[in-house]
Amino acid sequence: ISCNGFTLSDQRGLQAVGVGIFPNLCQANHDCWPNCTVIFNNGNHEAVRSMFHTQMRIELRALSKIAPGDELTVSYVDFLNVSEERRKQLKKQYYFDCACEHCKKQIKDDLMLAVKEGEGKPSAEMVKDVIQFSKDTLEKINKARMDGLYHEVVKLCRECLKKQEPVLGDTNIYHLRILSIASEVLSYLQMFEEAADYAKKMVDGYLKIYHPNNAQLGMAVMRAGVTHWHAGLIEAGHGLICKAYAILLVTHGPSHPITKDLEVMRVQTEMELRMFQQNEFMYYKMREAALKNQKIQVMPEPSNEPSPSLFHKKE
Repeated sequence: ISCNGFTLSDQRGLQAVGVGIFPNLCQANHDCWPNCTVIFNNGNHEAVRSMFHTQMRIELRALSKIAPGDELTVSYVDFLNVSEERRKQLKKQYYFDCACEHCKKQIKDDLMLAVKEGEGKPSAEMVKDVIQFSKDTLEKINKARMDGLYHEVVKLCRECLKKQEPVLGDTNIYHLRILSIASEVLSYLQMFEEAADYAKKMVDGYLKIYHPNNAQLGMAVMRAGVTHWHAGLIEAGHGLICKAYAILLVTHGPSHPITKDLEVMRVQTEMELRMFQQNEFMYYKMREAALKNQKIQVMPEPSNEPSPSLFHKKE
């Protein structure tokens, strides 16, 4: 089970709920940069007696065009780690030494270990200290999250990002991990503007590292899009949601519940974006009323013309 099991998720694909054994898929070999992905599709159980009903199933989906005769491969681990760490993880859990091209040539390792360049390039000792500080902070963050101390998590993330800023590159995995946690927790605390800023930086880094049709990338872009949307940044939010939708159409397929959710969000944000482009003032008034669950009360739009005098000189 440890070597051949596939993680089963809930209907939205967000929460792991178990492990399944699928004899045919167990034969797919690993590659850190695979040409396929395995997705669990919970199906549509809300329409059992209708034509829209779909069964629960596991799917092997191609990430790009595959030439006849090419081996179908999947990734057993998340790519967001340097080749040495991925190999250790694969050896420990799956009992084999990875010999894929990305591991042998250490492709993308330079990005994941990136440091600041230029005149102020940090010393090796400074980089070592910041990496260790980041590791220690991640341990403290895990403990604070388990205790439900989310404001403490935000404080730890801010301190760590400040320490990382002059030393680590934008694609450094320790920098990206802190950005991911910060954006997630700030969104939970409904501090959407700050969360959106961190989410954008995280996605920019992910796009340089992950395969363009990676499922984890698609989910991260989706979360960033929703965060921007909630922050009132409708243009950026719609763009990210569209990008996530394009990725998940490949990785999850059009019938997956999470892809269907994204399609609804894509249509909704497109409508809001049109409204924003037509009348920005009206858009924010409607958004404010919706957030407060109140009826919309539109005041006159601000004008550059001088206000009429309230007092008239007696002639």
